[in-house]
Amino acid sequence: MLEETLKSVKAAEAKAEEIIREADVQAATVLDEAKAKAQAMREETAQRVRSLSQETTEAARTEGGRQLDAAAQEAGKEIEALKELIVPKKPEAVEAVISALV
Repeated sequence: MLEETLKSVKAAEAKAEEIIREADVQAATVLDEAKAKAQAMREETAQRVRSLSQETTEAARTEGGRQLDAAAQEAGKEIEALKELIVPKKPEAVEAVISALV
């Protein structure tokens, strides 16, 4: 009877060791999968960031160009308005310069 109990204990110990080995293998597999998924997530996030950065840069360039064009048009309008203001006063200015020279 003692012998059967010892065999039973040894069998239980052997089974426990096998379960531990299987658990270690399974844990290593899960860890490797988690590392692979984490790396894939990092790469995907980096790609998204690069893409968003490019989109933002392009949008800023487009907006900057639009604002520059609008400012150039506004400046052109102001120049034309100033030219129209000085046309009626040009003869007076010419007369004042001639008077100052004489």
